[in-house]
Amino acid sequence: MSRMFNFCPSCGSRKITFDGIKEFTCGDCSFTYFHNIAAAAGTILECDGKIVLIRRKQEPGKGMLDLPGGFIDPDETAEQGARREIKEELKIDVGPLEYLGSYPNTYEFKGVSYRSCDLLFYCRIESFPTEFDETEAEELLLMDPFEINEDEVAFDSIRMGLQLFIRLKSSGIR
Repeated sequence: MSRMFNFCPSCGSRKITFDGIKEFTCGDCSFTYFHNIAAAAGTILECDGKIVLIRRKQEPGKGMLDLPGGFIDPDETAEQGARREIKEELKIDVGPLEYLGSYPNTYEFKGVSYRSCDLLFYCRIESFPTEFDETEAEELLLMDPFEINEDEVAFDSIRMGLQLFIRLKSSGIR
C-alpha cells in the first residue's frame, strides 16, 4: 500500500508518506488522501434448502466460490447495492433481504489492496437462476451449505458469513 503513490497527486512532490494504515500525506503541500474502507454487499440466496454460489471467473479468487454481490456504488444503500449486484450477476429480482452481519475483507486488485466492510444479507428464492453474467462467473452452483469446502471460498468475509448462516441453520433459527 505504501507504494501506491510515488508523487503527491496535488503538487507532484516526492515527499508523500504513508501512515501504514490508510493516510497518505504530502510533506510539501499537506495534501492528504485517505484510502478508506469500501462497502460491499453479498447475499446468501437459499433455494430448496441449498444456497446459490458463484465460481469466480475473475481475479481475485478466480476459480473459487463466492456469493452474488460486489461493491456498493455511490448514493446506493447496502440493500440497493445487493439487489443491483444480484440482478447484474444472476438476472433475477429478489424479495425482502434480511441483514445477517458484516465482516472485514481485503480485496487485492491490480496491485492495490482495497480494505472493505462486507455486508451480508439473506433471501429465499423460489427457483435456481438459469442465467448469469458469464464475464463474472464460470458457473452457478446450488450447494448444501453443510457440504461447502471452506478452502474453496474466495474471501474470509464470505467464509465467516457462511459459518454464521450454518450456525443459524443448525440452531433452527434459519
